[in-house]
Amino acid sequence: MKIDELVNKHYDKLNQNDLHIWKYINSHKEECCNLSIHELASRCNISKTTILRFAKKLSLKGYSELKVYLNWEMDVKEDGDIEDLYIDRICDSWKSAIDDIKERDFTDINEMIYKSKRVFVYGTGKLQVGVARELKRMFLYCGEIFYIVEGENEAEMLLKNLKHEDLVILISLTGDSEKVTKLAKELLVKNVPFISITKLKNNAVARMSTKSIYIATSKIKFGDGVFHEVSNLFFLLAEVLFLRYTSYKKIMEKKASN
Repeated sequence: MKIDELVNKHYDKLNQNDLHIWKYINSHKEECCNLSIHELASRCNISKTTILRFAKKLSLKGYSELKVYLNWEMDVKEDGDIEDLYIDRICDSWKSAIDDIKERDFTDINEMIYKSKRVFVYGTGKLQVGVARELKRMFLYCGEIFYIVEGENEAEMLLKNLKHEDLVILISLTGDSEKVTKLAKELLVKNVPFISITKLKNNAVARMSTKSIYIATSKIKFGDGVFHEVSNLFFLLAEVLFLRYTSYKKIMEKKASN
């Protein structure tokens, strides 16, 4: 299992210091292969003990084993065919993320959707808007109408008309863009519940949201400063969420009729 997968698997155990360590390691994997625990602690401006705790939260014995994993990934990168490596990394990340989505408990999310008077979905980019449209299309099949909010002007108009019994779903890749964090803060002020859907990282919107859903994306480096981030799992999440909700709604309607 790769470091990325270990972080994803044990994400709920990690605190802000752990996520800070992971952010540095993930951005400097090759460099970290040669750093001592004291050097890494200095780079992250934290204690050696905090580094050890981070490694153990990932089910590793200590920092030495963490470096073994990092060196293994770098060796594979140097020795393997680069095209096959990219495909292997992407497919492995898909498998891990799909397993995570499959096992995730969406009960709280389903309850929020079921009890809300209206549901509004706001995506911050082209991919996110595409996911919002898929949610709207699929949820129509089970009798739920989702309203898509497009652009900042519509978001401002929405805020003027939202009620406590409404629900907002915010879809953002990073969860840190200025416009989406501003909207999240205003929703908090108005006491309107909202669900965030973001990639797997510590971010402002997820911290503020009533409930948060994370997606593990894969970032592949093709050259100096050239990256490709595989994020189509947002669409898979939308479909699983719809299927889970359909089952939940049937159960609730059956209880209501008895």
